[in-house]
Amino acid sequence: MKKILNYIVPMLCICLASCNDKWEEHFGKDDANTQKNLFEVVSSTTEYSAFAELLEKSGYAESLKASKNYTVLIPTNEAINAAKNQYNFNDTSVVRSFVGYHLINSIYSVNDNTDTVKALNFRNKYVEFTRGTFDGIQPTVKNLTASNGLYHVIGQPLKPLSNIFTLVKTEFENTKQVEAISSFDTAYVENGETFYKSSPVWMSEVRRNMTTENRKYTYFVIDDANFEAELNKLTPFFKTNYVEGNTHRPDSTTTFFTKKFLLRDFIVEGDLLENQLNSELTSISGTKFTIPSGSLISRHKASNGVVYRVHSIDFQLQNQIKEKIVLGVNPIGYKQTDKRGNTYFRDKRDTLGNLYQDIQIHGHNVTAFYAKYRVTGMNVIRYKVYGRAIMGLPGDPQTATFTQYVHFLDPNLIAPNEVDLYKRPVVNHLGVNDTRFAFGVQPLNHGEVYLGEVSQNQYGNLPLLVMSNGTGPIILEYLRFVPIIQ
Repeated sequence: MKKILNYIVPMLCICLASCNDKWEEHFGKDDANTQKNLFEVVSSTTEYSAFAELLEKSGYAESLKASKNYTVLIPTNEAINAAKNQYNFNDTSVVRSFVGYHLINSIYSVNDNTDTVKALNFRNKYVEFTRGTFDGIQPTVKNLTASNGLYHVIGQPLKPLSNIFTLVKTEFENTKQVEAISSFDTAYVENGETFYKSSPVWMSEVRRNMTTENRKYTYFVIDDANFEAELNKLTPFFKTNYVEGNTHRPDSTTTFFTKKFLLRDFIVEGDLLENQLNSELTSISGTKFTIPSGSLISRHKASNGVVYRVHSIDFQLQNQIKEKIVLGVNPIGYKQTDKRGNTYFRDKRDTLGNLYQDIQIHGHNVTAFYAKYRVTGMNVIRYKVYGRAIMGLPGDPQTATFTQYVHFLDPNLIAPNEVDLYKRPVVNHLGVNDTRFAFGVQPLNHGEVYLGEVSQNQYGNLPLLVMSNGTGPIILEYLRFVPIIQ
């Protein structure tokens, strides 16, 4: 028994010490300030007096007196004094930004073993807690407990980082690329009314990715000559009929669409390291590209990622001008609206076991019935068109071969009947000039059917009809438009 006790007591002491370490690691260390709130901790500690002064000036002091839990990263007096050379603390907005960067919503402890945790601060920016550091800054003291949260002491202040949008407009404002970015956000006044060149499409497709804080992105800024070369290369594919400088529709010009399209391709999801730039990258718009060897100039950390200044990016036209797909289950209208009972949106499995969705319109008894579709963002180029429609599976009402037709809107036509507007010239699958594609559907054919070629003469939408042969059926999984790049 005595030998057993001699063994248990040391082990118990080890366990208690280990458990205490875990407690401190997750919930903070108890000290003399445990009963004080975070404001009282900062304001009553001589070592933090410089930060306490800024805290009062920032207007955030009252928040740290509240019962809600926070985490505070407290720079020492020495750290604040060193920062005075970089920040104008006589400017209240600067003080508020600086202090707010060190105040974090909710409780975050830190230890050397955890992977990166993103903590949202009062400035709606994210501070990265990574293996015992805050944005790479090692704390001098960590995991101390107050009555309403935790605090950590740092020997140098966090540097408030700009988001990618603000960073590139500040650091690279004189580049052609950033001039293009700025052109989307200018305003002008006409007859006393203010108009804005920015548009919801620009905001959602480009700018939002440069400003959002809850995700990381990598952004590239290239040399002026290379940026203009890319613009010139893409411009013919985005031609519109709107006159440049059009004050009421600036978002419909060739320049608008070309710039917006190109600016999407400088943004990549994720915070890429330099050694990751050697592989093929994919932009947020799905364009694949590479960074030529020796092109890297500099790297700049942003609050929502990183910005690389590079000489050039290798874009291939076949990766930029992409194919388009219109799905059968997404019609925008019909010849008439009383045939919903004959229209089926199906989830099916083909004979190979693959799931797919399609539309089937059957038993409608209307001659030349049609479903209307619209392909968006079509470039000025010829497209090869392919379609897929599967029929003859168990349960299908249609089991015999049939033909349906695909018609395209010709904006040059004027006619009283809608259907007569859809006679755009095409080249059919036999290489013959026509005004429609014949789409033959064979039982249990799981492959695509080549329909022919259609040309798009200005950038934008391509309306089309999928029409029945007589009172026959319509079945469509998709139409695929493949650009012909010379």
